[in-house]
Amino acid sequence: MQKIIFSLFITLASIISFSQEKLIEKVTLNNFEYKVIETVSSSDSAKKVYEIQNVIKDSIISKIEMTKHYKTEQEEYNSLFKLVDNIFTFNVTVKKGDQTLYGIDRLFIGKFGRLFPGIENGILSTQKPDETSYGAQFEGGFNKLRQWIQYNFDAQKLIAQTGMNGFNIQVKLDIDKDGTPILADVTGNDNPKLRTEVERIIRKMPKWIPAKEKTEHIVSKFSIPVHIIGYY
Repeated sequence: MQKIIFSLFITLASIISFSQEKLIEKVTLNNFEYKVIETVSSSDSAKKVYEIQNVIKDSIISKIEMTKHYKTEQEEYNSLFKLVDNIFTFNVTVKKGDQTLYGIDRLFIGKFGRLFPGIENGILSTQKPDETSYGAQFEGGFNKLRQWIQYNFDAQKLIAQTGMNGFNIQVKLDIDKDGTPILADVTGNDNPKLRTEVERIIRKMPKWIPAKEKTEHIVSKFSIPVHIIGYY
């Protein structure tokens, strides 16, 4: 029996005890209620986070924490929350010595009101990004996208058919204005059976949240790395 290994990346977040909660905003979006809470670390008053809660009658259904502020000898991090186009938006500024970097982290609303992080979260640059523009988003975020591909990709059958012992490919997509994913190219391996399998799973892939530029939805591009190893 041949086994298949998919490479996955897992981010582990440390758990910190917080206190001194402050309600920043309470809002109803897509018939779901949310609270944005600012909390301060009970052990370090310089550490602050936003806690975005999905609530029903003040009972927390789910929540996500986003860093608001911290300061170390190397850098100082600040983010400012605002609601933009029904998206939880965090304008990030990071100061490192004489350099200042900027970014925008977002939380989108998925099925059943669950929040998920934007694919561009964590990206910083020397230029301030436009808070009304963003790339196409797979519902659930990048990790959910990788899990969806892992679940739907029939890697064991493909490796048995081709005799390949694994492969590294880039699946390049165009996401149209209504969020439909369209296969643009597969690079890294030109085996026709591999391309046929990629075409199959892209046809069954659910719609994305389309990219937006200012007030208009636009066609956007996205590249997905797929690394598969097979062994006996």
